[in-house]
Amino acid sequence: MLVKTYTLLFSKILFTGIILSSTTAFANSPQCKDDYEKFIAKEIKEIGSAFNTGNYALIAEKTDSSLINFAGGTEKYNAILELAANSFKQNKIQVTKVDTYPPKQSYIIGKNEFCAVPKQITISMNGRKMTGDLSFMLAVRPIDSKEWKYIDGVGLQKNPDMIYTLFPDLPRDSKIPFIE
Repeated sequence: MLVKTYTLLFSKILFTGIILSSTTAFANSPQCKDDYEKFIAKEIKEIGSAFNTGNYALIAEKTDSSLINFAGGTEKYNAILELAANSFKQNKIQVTKVDTYPPKQSYIIGKNEFCAVPKQITISMNGRKMTGDLSFMLAVRPIDSKEWKYIDGVGLQKNPDMIYTLFPDLPRDSKIPFIE
């Protein structure tokens, strides 16, 4: 009888441990590939065309806070966005198409998930359409959140060390695969 009681108790502890470890693994597992179709592709397209309507509030809302802080805060970041939107308007630049492609990988580094989403933008300027080089948007979410925020990868491609400025918790000795 004592053996049955201990076996039952051990089984309950083992089962509880399996459940807890699987939920912890799920909470810390990459979500980018799953969220790409549901949210990320749509949000990147909305951000890409927001300058057409002067909706820089949407861009600011979807921008990762690390970039806003780097710019000097919300007020200064909004001023930069307003200048960019005015420049688009004055130069008659319209984003006509934003193509995104499924990410190959996502990475949990520290407290965040990072995911490079390939994108290509087509603009119209003075009646001529031009398609830019393939680039990426860096999608970022804290692992305890489901909300994605974004940073345009063009700046990171030109200045790869900027990733450490924006995310000082990233280990400098680790290879950041999406910046290469």
